[in-house]
Amino acid sequence: MHTLLTRICNGTGTMDDLALLEDLCSTVKETSLCGLGQTAPNPVLSTLKYFRNEYLEHIVNKRCPAGVCNMEAALEVVA
Repeated sequence: MHTLLTRICNGTGTMDDLALLEDLCSTVKETSLCGLGQTAPNPVLSTLKYFRNEYLEHIVNKRCPAGVCNMEAALEVVA
C-alpha cells in the first residue's frame, strides 16, 4: 500500500495502481486475522471514498490540488 500511495503522491501513479490499491486494501481488511490488519486499511479506504477526486488529479493531471505533494518525478516524466 505504501509503494502504491507513494507513486500516486509523486505523480507517477496509474489508474491500474489506484485499482490495485483498492483491491489490496479490501483484501487486507477482509482476510486479516488480527484487529490491526482489519483496521489498517481504513484510512486509505476512507480517503478513496471521500477524496477520490484528489487521487484522480494526481494520476490524470499530475498535480496536487493541495500543493503539498512533491511532483518532481511527474515533471521529469513529462519533460
